[in-house]
Amino acid sequence: RKAQILSAVIEEYVKTGLPVGSRAIARRYQLGVSPATIRNEMGDLEEMGYLGKTHTSSGRVPSDKGYRVYVDELMGDARLSQRESQMLESFFRSKIKDVESLLKEAVKALSEATNYLAFVLGPEYETTTIEAIHLLPVTLDKALLVIVSDIGFVENCLIDVPAMSREEMEYVSQMLCEHLCHISLSRVKDKAQNLLKRETSRYADIIVQVADFLDSMTEDSESERLYMGGAANLLKQPEFKDPDRVQELMQTLKNGSLAKNIMITEPPSTDPAVTIGDENRIETVKEFSFVYGTFRVGSSEGKIGIFGPKRMNYPRAVAVVSFFERNLNEILDVTD
Repeated sequence: RKAQILSAVIEEYVKTGLPVGSRAIARRYQLGVSPATIRNEMGDLEEMGYLGKTHTSSGRVPSDKGYRVYVDELMGDARLSQRESQMLESFFRSKIKDVESLLKEAVKALSEATNYLAFVLGPEYETTTIEAIHLLPVTLDKALLVIVSDIGFVENCLIDVPAMSREEMEYVSQMLCEHLCHISLSRVKDKAQNLLKRETSRYADIIVQVADFLDSMTEDSESERLYMGGAANLLKQPEFKDPDRVQELMQTLKNGSLAKNIMITEPPSTDPAVTIGDENRIETVKEFSFVYGTFRVGSSEGKIGIFGPKRMNYPRAVAVVSFFERNLNEILDVTD
């Protein structure tokens, strides 16, 4: 019975955002017991740490511990409607040219589907390999260096080159790829050093610039790999009527706390992972919850999920994130 009442309190609080009283539970949920019995059980649940009280109301609100037992043991499975499934599947069937565009569009679609802030933490470059290196002439002494990775990302920069024909530039591109392609970015610097010992001084400066650029790709911070969408959705939640909380939230989104928290918080063994309140390691996100899944691109992993108040519709959040996680893995496995 306590489990039923805890579930009812959480579901009612998620709907209304208001502390929940025993009369509301008795009226709206057919539990077959009186308001007095429900009130006593809610008192027990508070003593056990699953519910808490606010200063301004006699009703109860769920604690982090209450949400955790609800997510792990009590909540049912939510199913997407056939219409919603078809709409989301049509998004994944659309022709998106590259991985980065796909991830950015997925963030937008996920935020619209859940009405929370959606995020993707892109794969780390360090474990990826280079598929192709191209040098394209721009001016007499400049070339565009184009790097294509095994996970579909394309990076480029301008580098200095000595005057050379297009044929010689193609030779240099082939030479670079022969020695630096199909190895992980973490090993590029050593390979470039070996190449420098073998090649003529004419190409030494090009090799150094290419190696430095590849090396810089592995130094992207988590915040630079983080795509977010739907921040305005959070501001519609009752939790953000206080201007100070809005300012704190905006600062959290700007300073990379979301990405850092995902990287350092040990997630539960569930898939998708759900971290609630104090389970998060970064102080500024301890009033929030994360629901996220893992996708693979080549040899690298990324995360996709949502971020919102602890008063979250967890069954639906898990169902939608699971849908995106599964479809991203299918698509990126095929493209790999």
